[in-house]
Amino acid sequence: MQYYVTIYIDILFEKELLKLDATHAFLGLTHTHPDELDKIDNEIKMQKVKNADWKDIDKRWYESLETNEYNDGFWGFGTGTDSVYNTAGKVFQNNQYVVDNNVKTNTYKIKKLRSERTFKNRCTLEVSKEQYEFLLDEIKKDFEATKDIRPQSLEPINEEFTYSIHSNNCVHWVIKKLLDIGIEIIDEDYTIPGNFIDCFSSIMSIHSIFLKFQSIDDNLKSITGAKAFRDWARSMTDNNYICYVDESTLEKEVQVFCKREVENQRYYESIKKFYKTQAQLKSVYEKLGTLLDKLLQKIDDENVQGDFELIYFDKQDKKIKILKAQNNYEPMEIAEFDLTIPANNYIASKFYPFIFIPKDTIAERILYHEYDYGKVSQGYQKDRNEFYYNVLAWIQSDKYWSESYHKLYKIQTKG
Repeated sequence: MQYYVTIYIDILFEKELLKLDATHAFLGLTHTHPDELDKIDNEIKMQKVKNADWKDIDKRWYESLETNEYNDGFWGFGTGTDSVYNTAGKVFQNNQYVVDNNVKTNTYKIKKLRSERTFKNRCTLEVSKEQYEFLLDEIKKDFEATKDIRPQSLEPINEEFTYSIHSNNCVHWVIKKLLDIGIEIIDEDYTIPGNFIDCFSSIMSIHSIFLKFQSIDDNLKSITGAKAFRDWARSMTDNNYICYVDESTLEKEVQVFCKREVENQRYYESIKKFYKTQAQLKSVYEKLGTLLDKLLQKIDDENVQGDFELIYFDKQDKKIKILKAQNNYEPMEIAEFDLTIPANNYIASKFYPFIFIPKDTIAERILYHEYDYGKVSQGYQKDRNEFYYNVLAWIQSDKYWSESYHKLYKIQTKG
């Protein structure tokens, strides 16, 4: 069975008409990709047309108020009252529908299905069984916690469920839920008006690269593993050997965004910070994807399985550390790598920030046999580890040189 989490954005008001930029974000959980569900809907419609059956001909899969074998519903956080400032927040089920918060009758009534455009403004992410089930369980807990909130409610349940349009709104709830299962969402605050939907393509691109690693290493299907991978990737955004951002291109993107609206100018610093973070994360993940592809080219096995050990430089401790599933991804300090181990020799020579250990010993031999040096001299052990440390720590090295390092240095200094 497959598991998909989809972010939807409903554009409630057009800024050009009402001088107000109001959107609503919510989540949909399904076992079939929404694109496939749309395709099935279209096939059913075509068949109905052939049979001259006009009943429910325009009905879409997302209109259902009941969960089923492929759909676990739509959920979102919003104001439970007629206010949007420091008021009682509520988690709504069937959030694909707009509800009327009727203060007079103290009830919620379904008003209409959200616009068709809402269900096109989506970002679908495939997740593991553990991630999906945990997310759904946490959402249902939020739903139960706020089920007694009504339009006349005077107080929120607690601070977590205090709705405020600027500081704790539907977007913040969606982000928190996805962060809790290890999804890279780029920005944890999204204080810039209207930019959440703009980065959907980047979120999906980054996630698709993570899925390559997750499909190989079952340990990354755990929430602990997914979070460890996300935080490890983030640790490399300041390393120009692994992450490259063209500052001139970045500035152009920022200016384009700022020129959309005059008021965006006052967000200039926040906008630039956001776009830089997005560019850095995309660069890191693209680099990781490239490194993984190069490694796997040596193995003629699309279904290869194994474990990834994640290596990074701890800027605070100024130490090289490694994250392993067998240690529950708790950071372990590495004084130096034993280069008599071929996999270690490979990553130190190629400056990989991860070690891949295939479960198949033949595959491991194919990958690393060229780096099986048997015994190595103390000088080689020391110098190679020092060189590797410098690259992870983003220290330019004039003492050592290699073809792999030369390629990294050219990327770091281009432009």
